Amino acid sequence: MASRAPGTSERYDAEELRAYARRTLERVGIDAELASPMADRLLDGDLLGHRSHGLWFLSTYLRRISDGHIRGSGEIEVVHASAASASWRAHRLPGAWVMDEATRLILKQITSEPVVTVTIADCSHIGCLQSFLLPFTDRGLLAILTATNPGVASVAAPGGSRPVITTNPIAMGIPTRSEPILVDQCTSVASNALFESYAERGERLPGQWLLDATGRPTDDPQVLRQDPPGTIQSLGQADFGYKGFGFGLMSEALSLALPGYGRRDNPDRHGQGVFLQVIDPGRFAGTDDYFDELDHLVGSIRADPGVGGEGVRLPGERALRSRAEQLADGIALHPDTPGRLRPWSDELGVPFPRPR
Repeated sequence: MASRAPGTSERYDAEELRAYARRTLERVGIDAELASPMADRLLDGDLLGHRSHGLWFLSTYLRRISDGHIRGSGEIEVVHASAASASWRAHRLPGAWVMDEATRLILKQITSEPVVTVTIADCSHIGCLQSFLLPFTDRGLLAILTATNPGVASVAAPGGSRPVITTNPIAMGIPTRSEPILVDQCTSVASNALFESYAERGERLPGQWLLDATGRPTDDPQVLRQDPPGTIQSLGQADFGYKGFGFGLMSEALSLALPGYGRRDNPDRHGQGVFLQVIDPGRFAGTDDYFDELDHLVGSIRADPGVGGEGVRLPGERALRSRAEQLADGIALHPDTPGRLRPWSDELGVPFPRPR
């Protein structure tokens, strides 16, 4: 799950930010066809409120491209293909573009298959998982998405002190007759990007979400940079972290073992494995039964007045509200974003957009 950092009071035009991201990506060597979906997904990060995976992350992409860790052009290697499944090797092509290609393939194949699954090995960072769910939920399709990086270890097993897996996000898009339910969360307390952003600002965390190298809980994100490093606690933390770690192992099995790209080869930290599966409810009990059941479930949740009478919120509700509001009123960026991108603007000759 990406972080929901506070935005600034300044607002930016969405299309100007999209154009800025696209131009900078092209200037460092990304083909225009590949740069466009990268810019779209970065913008989605901000629109959906996941600002550590929005334009804040663009400077990281630009550095990785410049250092040769993200390829600017090339083709996807097809390892396996059938009507209902495909396995690809992306060889460090931009993750957002590879995911767009997978989305197009699945939407084509799901017209004749009840379930379509694509696994991707060795693509670059794909961005905010929630962003990839909407093309499916908009069509009444269930989507399950997991992604992880086998070159990063930041989470220890319960009772351990050595990092063995990473934060391993999982996402699911659940269509309803109204707004979709959009689950997007890490199997740890929070994402690597969130802790990186706190460490860069020299700030403490809101809670003791980390363990130092001796296994003691701490709110200091700098422990992840020490030698030996600290670790991120799994969901459930000290008492129930074994549950979050179990989901993390599920993510590793789906997004690394199935694509055949994982930790045994000791890869660097710039590639990801991805599992994307889409289900057509109409091929099971039927679309009407599916939506009737979801209507009943959502209705029962909405009937709860909540503590203080404010009601309860479904996963994705805040993100969709953020998206609609920012498209209308302008995007509130992570407060560090303009400063992170200023050196790249100067180097590449692409001025950062002015606030509205």
